[in-house]
Amino acid sequence: MRPILVITLFAILFTVNSQETNVLLEKINLREMNDLDSISWYFLTAMKIANENDDLSLRNKALIRKAGIELFLFRYNEADSLIQMVSPPLEVTDRVELHRIRGNILNEQDQNDESLKEFYKALDLTKKHGLTKFEPQIYFDLAAVVRKNSDLQTATKYYRSALKQAAELNNIDLEVRANIQMCKVYNGWIVLDLDSSVYYGEKAIALAKKENYEYGYALALSIAPAPFIRVGQNQRGIRLSKEALSYAEKYNFPLITRYYLIANQGFAFKNLKMYDSALFYMKEAGKLRSGSLDYPRLKYEVLKAQGKYKEALAALEYYSQKTDSTQRSRSISKLSSMQARYETNLKEEELKAERQLTSLQQTKLDQQRYLIFGMIVIVLLLILALALVYRQRKLKKQKTLSDLELAETQKLLDLERQYRASELKALRSQMNPHFVFNALNSIQEYIMTNERRLAGEYLGKFADLMRIYLQHSQVKTVTIREETEALNLYLQLEKLRFEDSLTCSIEIGDDVNTEQLIPSLLLQPYVENAVKHGLLHKESERILKIDIKSDHEGLLICEVIDNGVGRKKSQEINKMRNPGHKSFASEATTSRLSLLNLDRENPIEEEILDLVDENGNPQGTKVTIRIPLAMEAQSTLSEVRTD
Repeated sequence: MRPILVITLFAILFTVNSQETNVLLEKINLREMNDLDSISWYFLTAMKIANENDDLSLRNKALIRKAGIELFLFRYNEADSLIQMVSPPLEVTDRVELHRIRGNILNEQDQNDESLKEFYKALDLTKKHGLTKFEPQIYFDLAAVVRKNSDLQTATKYYRSALKQAAELNNIDLEVRANIQMCKVYNGWIVLDLDSSVYYGEKAIALAKKENYEYGYALALSIAPAPFIRVGQNQRGIRLSKEALSYAEKYNFPLITRYYLIANQGFAFKNLKMYDSALFYMKEAGKLRSGSLDYPRLKYEVLKAQGKYKEALAALEYYSQKTDSTQRSRSISKLSSMQARYETNLKEEELKAERQLTSLQQTKLDQQRYLIFGMIVIVLLLILALALVYRQRKLKKQKTLSDLELAETQKLLDLERQYRASELKALRSQMNPHFVFNALNSIQEYIMTNERRLAGEYLGKFADLMRIYLQHSQVKTVTIREETEALNLYLQLEKLRFEDSLTCSIEIGDDVNTEQLIPSLLLQPYVENAVKHGLLHKESERILKIDIKSDHEGLLICEVIDNGVGRKKSQEINKMRNPGHKSFASEATTSRLSLLNLDRENPIEEEILDLVDENGNPQGTKVTIRIPLAMEAQSTLSEVRTD
C-alpha cells in the first residue's frame, strides 16, 4: 500500500492537473473508510498540493470531504473545525455539501430550526441546478431532524424516499444506511413488525458485505442484532453483537450504541435461560449508561423466572418508580415552522403527481369511480367500526388485568413495609437495655469500691443520657447535632469510669450541616465497641477520635478511630474471660444496616480497618460509616409514641 501511495504522490507533485486532483479527492470518501490512515494521507497530500499551487478550489473540496468523514465518525467538533477553514468562492456542489455538514452539526447540538434551514438551502440548490445525486442524502438528513421532533411517520417517509433514490443512483453508502434506518423503524420506532425489521437488517448486512463496505457493515451489525434476538435468533444476535463491538473503537461508535450491543446480549442470554450471563452483560452495559431502565426490567424478569419472588418484587417496584419518573418528564416536541413549510411543499408535489395520473386514467375509470368509492367507504367504515370495538374490548380487558395486578402488588408492598418497620423498631428497642446493662455495671463497680461521689456524678449523667436515648429510640432519625450531643455525654461517663485516662474528641467539619438527619443510634454502637473492646484492654494512654465530614459528593463520612489493642487481641481477651461471650452491639448494628438499606437506592456503608505500625503490631481500629445525605426529611418528634 505505501509504495503505491508514494508513486501516486510523485506523479501528482510533478503533473498536477484536474483529472489527477479529482482522483485524489475521490480517495477521500466513505467507501475508503476501511483504511482510515489512507484517507488521512490523501487529505494531507491534497492540502499540500493546494497550498503549493495556491489552488483554493482543491483546498475547499479536501476540507469539505474530510469534514464529511469526521461527521460519520461522530466527531462533530473536528468536522466543525474543518469547515471553519473553508473560504469562498465555492462551487455549487461544495456549497451543497457545506450546508449539509453544517445542518448535521446543528442537529447534534439540538438546534433543530437552524439545522433545517441549512438542509433546505442544500435542497434548493440541488433542485435549482439539477443535482439529483445529492437529494437522497438530504432526505436522509431531514429524516434525522424530524425523528428528533418525534414525527416518526414523516421520518419514515423520508427514509423510504432516500432508500429508493439511493438504489436508483447506486449510492451504496446511503442505501446501506437507509436500510439500517428502516430496520429501526420496524423494530418499534413507529410500528412493530419484526419480520420487516429483520428483512431490512439482513439486507443492509448483505449489501455492505457484498460491496466490501466495512463501515456500512459495522453500522448494520450495530443495529440488526436487536430484532434478531426479539424473533428468537438469540445465538446469532449474540454473535453479531460481539462482532459489532470489535468495530466500536475503529469507527468511534457512540456510548449509546455500545450500551445496546452489550445490553441486547443480556436479553438474549435471558431468553436462553442463562440467567447469570444475562445479569453479567446487563451490569457491563450499565457501566456505560447509568440509570437505564433495561437492567431493573431484566433483573425482575430473571428473578421471577428463577422463583425469587421477594427479590423480583423489589426489582419491579424500582423499575415502576423509574418508569413513572421517565414518563412524567417525557414530552412530545412539535414540528418547527420550517418543517411545516417543507411538508406543505412535499404534499403539493404529491397531489400534483396524483392529479396527472388521474387525468391519464380518467376515461377508463369515469363510469366505475363512484361505485368503487362507495364500496371503499363502506368497507372502511366497517373495518373502522370493528377495529374500534375490538380495541375498546382489548383496552378494557387490559385495564382490568392491570388494575388487579397493581392492587395485588400494592398489598404485597404494604405488607413488606410494615414488616421492615416492625423489625427496625424492635431492633432500636433492644439497643437501650444493652446500653443500660453495661452502664449499670459501671455504677455498681463505683458503689462497690465505695466511690460515692463518682457514683453519684455518674448516675446523674447516666439519667440524662437515658432520657436522650429513650427519646432517640422512638424515632427513625435524629440530627447530627443531637447524635453528637448524646455521644459526648456518653463519653463523659466513660471518662469518669476510666479516671480521665481516656482522651476523647468529636470533630465536625465546617461544611457539615449539623441539622442534617441521620438514622438514630447509628454511631453509638461503634463508639461503645471502641471503648469496651479496644481501649478497655489498653494500659497506657487511651485516645478516641470521632470525625464527621462531607466529601462534597452527597456522602456524610463518620470516622471512629481508637488506639486500642485491636480486634484480634480483644477477641482473644474476651474468649479467655468469658468463652460464651457474644457482642450484641456488632450483631445489632449489622442487622440494622441491612434493614435500613432495603429501602435505599444508595445504601449506608461501613468499613472497619485494623491499624498497624511498620512492624505489623496493632495500633487500634478505624471504623468508617458512609451515609448518603439524601435522607428522608422527617421530624425527630413526629414519631414519638404517646401510648
